[in-house]
Amino acid sequence: MTINEGLASLGIRAKLARWLVAGSAGLLAVITLTQILFRLLPASAEPLSMIIAGGVGILSLLYVLMTLALIIVVPLWVHRAWSNLRLIGVSGLTLSPAWAALSFFVPIINLFVPFRAMRELYNRSTGEEEHFAHDSVGDVTSWWACYIGGGFISAFTVAVPAFNIATGGVLMITAPPFIQFLMSLFGTVLLIAAAFFLWRIVGTITSAQRSFAGIAETFA
Repeated sequence: MTINEGLASLGIRAKLARWLVAGSAGLLAVITLTQILFRLLPASAEPLSMIIAGGVGILSLLYVLMTLALIIVVPLWVHRAWSNLRLIGVSGLTLSPAWAALSFFVPIINLFVPFRAMRELYNRSTGEEEHFAHDSVGDVTSWWACYIGGGFISAFTVAVPAFNIATGGVLMITAPPFIQFLMSLFGTVLLIAAAFFLWRIVGTITSAQRSFAGIAETFA
């Protein structure tokens, strides 16, 4: 594959990834706002409550489908972006394109390596030398902190009721409903923030590789 073909492929994957990121974040925001409205409705508004509950169910299904697509598309974009660095002739890379992409799916490893891979990808795509490959990048650090934090909080808020049901009430983790709602809301805000930073990262790296490849070809 030539670098021009690689950049064209990257552009297509970037557009799809950014669309899915924005769409899933938008759906999550709408679902959350709708749930807040549902909580504020008086008990007498039962017909409206039923309609809202049905709408939330449909939106939640769409969100799950978009998230599943995102889980596939983002690693594919990462793989193409890393492959392009090799086509451009960037030396001193510490990861292979395959491992940079597959690390998202390996338990424990996926808590660390994807962040490291994205940071190196960002720095090398924007023209940083090998010894600056792992310098801190604000957007990448913010993305990963929000993603991990939001993921853990959201998983915890789902796991607690499941644990209480599984134990049959023998062992229970309890908290006031309002506190549970605030935790869930905080986790959601973090995930939406993570989506915003990822959207920026994908755009920046894709644009940078186009510029970087043009410079490399000029001086080849």
